[in-house]
Amino acid sequence: VKNLMKTASTDNSVTISWDPPEPSDGYKSISVYTIRYGILDTPGEVINTKNTEETINSLEPGIPYYVTVSAGTTGGNGKEEYLIFFTKEQAPNEPVKPSTIKTVWNGNLLTISWEPLTLHEARGFPVYYIYLNDSSGPVKREIEPT
Repeated sequence: VKNLMKTASTDNSVTISWDPPEPSDGYKSISVYTIRYGILDTPGEVINTKNTEETINSLEPGIPYYVTVSAGTTGGNGKEEYLIFFTKEQAPNEPVKPSTIKTVWNGNLLTISWEPLTLHEARGFPVYYIYLNDSSGPVKREIEPT
């Protein structure tokens, strides 16, 4: 297939479309398109269809998903076309906090470490903030994980 694209999305569904592959020598008529989709880094689900557009439902909001589509003939499946997309976000709940936070105080140096959130836990790409209190009041710092 070619030109795989997201044509619409909500917080729990996405509509994708694609064009059939170009005919080639030994071309056999397409009997099915195989769609594989899931949350990034998971095995995912499979849908078989004869259409060149499909709506995938029951997705989670604000999550990165992958989808692949390949054309199948009596000779087997062709090359997969690949797409990554996010479902739309809902209004945010409480911020998600890392579950394991460690602090080490060494004189005048404070080291803070944590286990990073997965894309699924963070509902997208995580941004970390640390709030410090000093004599002038609270200070908010955005942290880039290392």
